[in-house]
Amino acid sequence: MPTLLLTVVLLLALGQPARAEPQLRMATLEYPPYSTEHRPDGGSIVALTRRAFAVRGYPVQIDFLPWARVRVELRNGHYQGALALWPKEVKEEGLQASRPLFYSELGLFIRNDYPLQFSRLQELHGQTLGIVRGYGYPQHILDAGLTLEDAVDDISNLRKLNARRFDMVLLERIVGNHLIANDEQLRGKLRWHGNVLERIPLLVGFTPVKTGEPDWSKVFEQGLRDLHSSGEYMQILRAHNR
Repeated sequence: MPTLLLTVVLLLALGQPARAEPQLRMATLEYPPYSTEHRPDGGSIVALTRRAFAVRGYPVQIDFLPWARVRVELRNGHYQGALALWPKEVKEEGLQASRPLFYSELGLFIRNDYPLQFSRLQELHGQTLGIVRGYGYPQHILDAGLTLEDAVDDISNLRKLNARRFDMVLLERIVGNHLIANDEQLRGKLRWHGNVLERIPLLVGFTPVKTGEPDWSKVFEQGLRDLHSSGEYMQILRAHNR
């Protein structure tokens, strides 16, 4: 190839913009130990999500936001998915659900000195229950006749409970126990009541596929299968259950 022609070809090639890899951004909330900014790996579901995409060759940016804002940002198209979600939240946001990664045991947290006994939630009619704004709680719990008071996150509700602002907090057992154990002001003062009101799967949800992007839900599923095959899936779970 003549030198002049070769130079022109090289200049044209250099002038072509590099093809950008699709950017995967996901949102989550402070929901320890499943997702938390206070662990280097982000918690069990965050760690699984990052590794599932990494083994398929995709980096993922995961941002921690208040839950109500997660839902707003999903609707504005700023993220391709979110975690950790309950089925009702997945449905309400029009997302495609992953396989269940964990199961939540949802119930009540109370003060240690609060003598709470009931067989049906309706028996607590009129008592005040702390919930988090925007969470996809089961409707039968919301309709049980309790007075609902919402907050921005779970730790705020537990602190209000400790301050006797209300009687009970509706919260996932493992999350509540984790938050209480790691807060000096709450430790030894609050407890799980013991009744499991609902067992709910925790999921990752993905927005509908966009033109020019992979089907992130399929990539995630393939990545989870890879982690199962290699044994890394169970390694991640054991690391978070010590």
